[in-house]
Amino acid sequence: MRILKIVWVLFILLNVYDVVLSAVYWHEGNILDEENFFIWIYYANNEVISFVLALLMAISIKLLFFTGVYWFTRLFDVLKVGKYKWLSLLPFIALSILVDVNNTFIFLYNYSPLF
Repeated sequence: MRILKIVWVLFILLNVYDVVLSAVYWHEGNILDEENFFIWIYYANNEVISFVLALLMAISIKLLFFTGVYWFTRLFDVLKVGKYKWLSLLPFIALSILVDVNNTFIFLYNYSPLF
């Protein structure tokens, strides 16, 4: 049970990092490199999007993602393998790490004098 809590905390922290980095990136004014599909579609159709609306969209997408992951992990209880429920979070953590690394590299590429 302790491993499950640690994995959940890691998953939540990775996704909070993604939202914060996206918010900082958005606030700097580089919409063209924003990696969030839903925000990009809204921006492409309306051409003007406020920072608050973009932040609310990013947070709501993350909440939907958390809800889906939670119910996916509940399947492990139904299948009577609750002891290994933490394994169900590993693909989502890997995906979150990949997204965070990609966003970090985009942010560093655009704002670092080293690149």
